[in-house]
Amino acid sequence: MDREKFHLPGKHYFLSHSVGAQPVGYDDAMAASYAKPWRTQGAEIWDTWFKALERFKAGLAPLIGANANDICPQPNVSSGLSKVMLSLPERPGRNKIVLTEDDFPTVGFVLAQARRLGYELVFLPGGKALADPDTWTPAFQDDVQMVLVTQVFSNTSTRTPCAEIARRAKERGVFTMFDIAQSAGSVPTALNDWGADFAIGTSLKYLCGGTGAAYLWAAPSTADKSAPMDVGWFSHAQPFEFDIHNFEYADGAARFTGGTPSIAPFAGACASHELLNRHGVPFIHEYNQALLSRLIDGLPSEVLVSNTQQGARGSAALINVKDYDATARLLKEAGIMHDTRQGAVRVSIHLYNDENDIDALLDVVKTCI
Repeated sequence: MDREKFHLPGKHYFLSHSVGAQPVGYDDAMAASYAKPWRTQGAEIWDTWFKALERFKAGLAPLIGANANDICPQPNVSSGLSKVMLSLPERPGRNKIVLTEDDFPTVGFVLAQARRLGYELVFLPGGKALADPDTWTPAFQDDVQMVLVTQVFSNTSTRTPCAEIARRAKERGVFTMFDIAQSAGSVPTALNDWGADFAIGTSLKYLCGGTGAAYLWAAPSTADKSAPMDVGWFSHAQPFEFDIHNFEYADGAARFTGGTPSIAPFAGACASHELLNRHGVPFIHEYNQALLSRLIDGLPSEVLVSNTQQGARGSAALINVKDYDATARLLKEAGIMHDTRQGAVRVSIHLYNDENDIDALLDVVKTCI
């Protein structure tokens, strides 16, 4: 399935949770929208570069269930989260931010800085129980300003019930921030339908777009109530006004842009959007889940560390082995690209994998459990 449209290191590539495989058209996309016009267009290059950003947003929007105008390109997830954290309106009595022990560390590092603003961090216990919306009840309280919800956790592949969490949070006036870094492009994501407030993500993983092409999504009504501190001339409603004494926030998500945006990473990342949108995320998810089930069904349940429940899992699996170092050597010899967490073999499934990949993985792992 689309293997020929990606550069796949090794014989069997299972690293989409870390670095999605590069589309064959990546170099051409970057050259056409960024590098080649730069050589000839002079000052007019800005129109060409801005169009590359617009193509990025338009291609990403259907993959995350959003409108393109509500997407703001960011250099990385941490940047987007920082900007949101420093933009929330003051609401007396709401001094808590809720997250979980299983969130990716960069999220915790950023939110820890909120303590400088008087916030208290509340950590929910990690584990498979995060797939149950009732586990999130501490986030639906009158003293909570925002809850950060990871759609799929990188270390357990547990998938959270985002729509229900967003609904309960909205009922209680709690802002929602969704981390979709480990889900976008492989798990159905519906930011508009969820009624979410914010989302952050990256093109690095299942979106197969490389580094530097991250994004922040903001619901228009929430964005217009937010006042980012980390601003720049592209956060201004009229960035080409050039009046140093006048600043007015741009409408919607654009106010989170900051200074001059990067272009090259987003121009290259557009190469994957066409491939993914050709199939659509629902199809990709069904395809990936079928292969993941083939892997799970081929192993004893006790060696699977990650969430294996249909509907409550992402696109990755963690497999306990007797000796990880010995297993890693065998996997490398077989050309199986993977990584590890806590001594377990971590692999993930995506559009360019097939049954032969799964069977090759099983042949090695079964000898090591």
